[in-house]
Amino acid sequence: MKNKFLAISFLVIIFAVFLYVPAKEVLIRIHKVNFYKSDNWKTVEATNDKIYDKIMSLESFIENRYNNYFPFYNKINSLYYNTNIKADSIYLDDIYLKENNDSDRIFYNTKNKFYYLVNSYSTDELKEREEDYIKFYNGIAIKYDNLNVALYIPLRYEFTKAKNINKSNELIYDFISRIDKSIKVDVLDSKTTKEYLDYFYKTDHHYNAKGAYKAYSSILDMYGMDNKVEYKVKDIQTPYYGSIAKSLLTTKVNDTLFVLDYPNNLKVNNVDDKFKPMQIDKSLNPFYDYYVRYYNGQYDEVIYESDNNTNNNLLIIGDSMSWQIDYLLASNFDHTYVVNIRYGKWKNNNLELDKYIKDNNITHILFLMESKNMIFDIDNYKLASKVVY
Repeated sequence: MKNKFLAISFLVIIFAVFLYVPAKEVLIRIHKVNFYKSDNWKTVEATNDKIYDKIMSLESFIENRYNNYFPFYNKINSLYYNTNIKADSIYLDDIYLKENNDSDRIFYNTKNKFYYLVNSYSTDELKEREEDYIKFYNGIAIKYDNLNVALYIPLRYEFTKAKNINKSNELIYDFISRIDKSIKVDVLDSKTTKEYLDYFYKTDHHYNAKGAYKAYSSILDMYGMDNKVEYKVKDIQTPYYGSIAKSLLTTKVNDTLFVLDYPNNLKVNNVDDKFKPMQIDKSLNPFYDYYVRYYNGQYDEVIYESDNNTNNNLLIIGDSMSWQIDYLLASNFDHTYVVNIRYGKWKNNNLELDKYIKDNNITHILFLMESKNMIFDIDNYKLASKVVY
């Protein structure tokens, strides 16, 4: 009887844990949630809905506990996805695993052993969104024809020449051909999977240190600047399991989190005092988000100040693709303003571009985001409506 009770209890716990994941995804879709990291714990920003806040507080409490104190849960998930991969590898090159919280589908490539994301939009839907952003950027070109405006577009795997899902790569280059010629545009594209993996992590959608430096160099080339910093590559975390591996809770594939490190004379200001760059807090939890923690990236506004006296000030409107190189770019300007409209004061306020440019004497503007956010805006950034000019 005792053994029977233990067996039933074990099955109940496992069933409840597996039910929790889809339940969590449903909750997130019902109500928009803004997560940010505080030390090694996931927290949820308060809303005006007290009942919802209590539900999400309980959810984050449970998630923190099973991520940090329930390694057996991680092992079960890892076993499940590893088994899927092993079985499907017999007849598939690209294996669908699950959908993440942003409605991106996660795939595993068996030949090159890496994860990648695919958005859920059709070619027609992407084309419609492309049209909206051609109008948006061309409007900026007309109004700010006296400024140096640039777009840098890092392409995650689905958008590259190597993959071109839903003709997305063709749409990227159609977009570029129709942008006003006064705007400088460059793309981090990959013709082959091998080339892509030279620039991007295997377990994450961000570019690695090599890809980040290529992006930094390309941006300076667009602006006609050759003052590239001397740097060294620093190993921050080995092994590193990026955001895609984390959503699967599997250690099947790993990376090394390398960063670009160099001595600088920058001063950093942040109104909320949240931004404390270049830190690492190693954890026993393999799925801790070291990328976010190192760059402390989920901030709304950061201001870099150098003593270069260039008479040039840069505004970066970016997302997590800018975190690895914004401080490198800042070495080439007097002041560099980094704005991420997903966080802080921009949630309830628009970025009034005309006022921001005048108040801060901006001479250069750089849009630096994932292509799906910069061109198609499919993650609810609302870029074209939040950036007002």
